[in-house]
Amino acid sequence: MGYQLLADAVLALHFGIVVFVVGGLLVVIAGSLRGWRWVNAGWFRLAHLGAIAVVVASPGWSGLPAHRARNVAEGEDRWIGLRGQLH
Repeated sequence: MGYQLLADAVLALHFGIVVFVVGGLLVVIAGSLRGWRWVNAGWFRLAHLGAIAVVVASPGWSGLPAHRARNVAEGEDRWIGLRGQLH
């Protein structure tokens, strides 16, 4: 039961990051057009940039497929025979 709760928490965290990154971009565009001053505030822009940095730093964007990153983290290297053939 503990792993299921942890998996749900990770899913919720990922969903929240996606909503903040995509929604934040839409809010910045809409807010600029409508004159909302808070969308240009430093705290909001830095939080949005930080969320984007988290996404960019994730294994999928670093050229390392997520399943490969998981295998490396777990100490399993099932793909060793395919090294060089995956790219």
